Amino acid sequence: MSSAFTIKPFQSEEILAALKSSGLVQESVGNSVRITGIAPIDDCGPGDLAFADKDKFLEKARERKPACLVLNKDLKEKLTGKEGFTVILVKNVGLAHSWIRKQFGDVDFTSTEDWGRIHPSAIIHDSVKVPESAVIGPGAIVGPRVKLGERCVVMTGVVVERDAVLGDDCVLHPGVVIGWGSILGQRCIIRSGTIIGSEGFGFAQDESRGHHRIPQTGIVRLGNDVVLGANNCIDRATYGETLIQDNVISDNLCHLAHNVDIGEKSILVAMTGIAGSTKLGKRVICSGQTGILDHITIPDDTVLLGRAAVLSDSVKKSGVYAGSPLQPIADYQKNSVHIKNLDKMRKEVKALQKRLEALEGSQTGQST
Repeated sequence: MSSAFTIKPFQSEEILAALKSSGLVQESVGNSVRITGIAPIDDCGPGDLAFADKDKFLEKARERKPACLVLNKDLKEKLTGKEGFTVILVKNVGLAHSWIRKQFGDVDFTSTEDWGRIHPSAIIHDSVKVPESAVIGPGAIVGPRVKLGERCVVMTGVVVERDAVLGDDCVLHPGVVIGWGSILGQRCIIRSGTIIGSEGFGFAQDESRGHHRIPQTGIVRLGNDVVLGANNCIDRATYGETLIQDNVISDNLCHLAHNVDIGEKSILVAMTGIAGSTKLGKRVICSGQTGILDHITIPDDTVLLGRAAVLSDSVKKSGVYAGSPLQPIADYQKNSVHIKNLDKMRKEVKALQKRLEALEGSQTGQST
């Protein structure tokens, strides 16, 4: 399997040190080994680190013999002691995967090897103090009075408008636009093409239905550890703030309108659209193509599925809802079955109607 990305070799015992504070590691079985790659279980081989959370993946590891296997602790009893690779037993393989990849197998966007620390083509206003740990790529524009945190990365073609604030360790991928006055917390990752702080969709109409722009002079504020996918559009507030709270993640092609408030740890999947002044509680999940109208409040821990269309402020308690019209998931599943049978039901009703008409006709004939 070819890849443009390679890792710096490390020892398996370094994983134990890196994960010590997380409480994920239960036990290590075998000696410390040198790891030269991180690979999926189906493609791993000698020198690789791989991950397994199911019995079948442990069997695959026995076939392919990686240097080290990160294994679900519940599978310890399946070990024979003759595997031929080192095993690190963890409570949660998915979390361990995240921790290990970020520590040993992630792209170092702060590297200055390709373009240097600040590319000569970048335009940086004289009022901006660029930390020694920050990296600014070709064609980037950093406007007046922008504040850059430590280890920020501003990649090719990024525009950071006046008075914006970036917390420590923010990474802005190519083509991102950070609108004036926007505030990003620490460790935010913004993918290519995303626009934060575009003007909200605010207009008034006159008697002839002509459109009159209402200036949008609020800002967008992101909390810490926010990750926004490619080609998101986050509108600035009419007044006050459009708010995306800590640890929110979004997929590609999501749109958040002015004055939206997204609660912490929420998930927005591709093509989710949320209209103005709507508030999502904590840990809300919006699956693909979810649509929510304006001035609606969604409770904590709500899950919206099946192209959910929230057209009124009717979700009063946490739960799983789906479809349009929006229904509790159990009702949605039952109704979906009926919808698939609508044509059959139509034909049956039509046949019954003919039989009824024939029966009524025969009774009328007998009565005369």
